[in-house]
Amino acid sequence: MREQGSSSTRQSRRSPQSSAPQRHRSPPSRQGGSRHRRRSPPRSRSSSSARSATPRSHSPTPSTHSEQATGPPPTLASLLQHKSTNVLPTAVVRLHVGDSSFVLLALYDPCAAISSISASLAAQLKLPALHVGEDRVCKATVASKVDADLRFDVLLKIVKGLQICTPVRPLGDSVRARFANLTLANDNFHRPSTISLVLGADAANHVVTEGFMPSQNGLPMAQSTIFGWMVSGSCSC
Repeated sequence: MREQGSSSTRQSRRSPQSSAPQRHRSPPSRQGGSRHRRRSPPRSRSSSSARSATPRSHSPTPSTHSEQATGPPPTLASLLQHKSTNVLPTAVVRLHVGDSSFVLLALYDPCAAISSISASLAAQLKLPALHVGEDRVCKATVASKVDADLRFDVLLKIVKGLQICTPVRPLGDSVRARFANLTLANDNFHRPSTISLVLGADAANHVVTEGFMPSQNGLPMAQSTIFGWMVSGSCSC
């Protein structure tokens, strides 16, 4: 009886000691962890929000003002045509391909090695194409609207994206009136037009004829051709 009492008293004495450390150790760890978690997030959030708020509020403003103030740099073409407008030599021609005939606006460019036509226009007119190496070409006959007997054969290279606009802005009717005494190759040379047919250096001997009118009083010059007088040059009127 004494042994059982003594053993029970020993177990009762030991049990508080063994359970006390568990109860004593667990609360500080939870309190310490909770304190650490509660203190650290506000500091990190406040610092990160302060850092992110500063560039977001100030960075867009200078870039927007700088873009509006400076803008894209001017091009050489815009500078040259600021006070004057350039006119490229154009002519209304008849293009004969097989049994088909078309009235088109052509650009005369003696600096181009060969004559050419845009791929979109060739497809629209359903021109037959021949493959020469990697290039596609089509045979055609170019005739004058002034005199149908004035014509020549030409080999047109089919080029993608060939579109030329001239002039860049319309000229006054007073400029057109200065050439009223001439038979013009393009009566609407003073109106902007998109051109997809180019007569190059291979057609120069057939196009140009004797007759030249130099530029005067800021007007473009005029060159006589089988299509009529081609007006070209700078116009500051």
